[in-house]
Amino acid sequence: MHRIYEYLDGEMQPSDVARVAQHLEACGPCLHEHDLDRAVKAAVRRSNSMGEPCPDQLRVQIRQRITMVRLELDG
Repeated sequence: MHRIYEYLDGEMQPSDVARVAQHLEACGPCLHEHDLDRAVKAAVRRSNSMGEPCPDQLRVQIRQRITMVRLELDG
């Protein structure tokens, strides 16, 4: 999952995309993390499309929450 953003951004080779997709089909925790990361990226895109930068405090809170969720998944 350390390459999930490459996967979400379409920056992987087709063989790597297939391998990650196959893993996500079989691994619930990784699929959950994928869905969370995809939702965060979508929220950031929506925010950026409104022409307003994301406030620094919100950015910090999002990063903290992502870290907490990842620790819960690893724990």
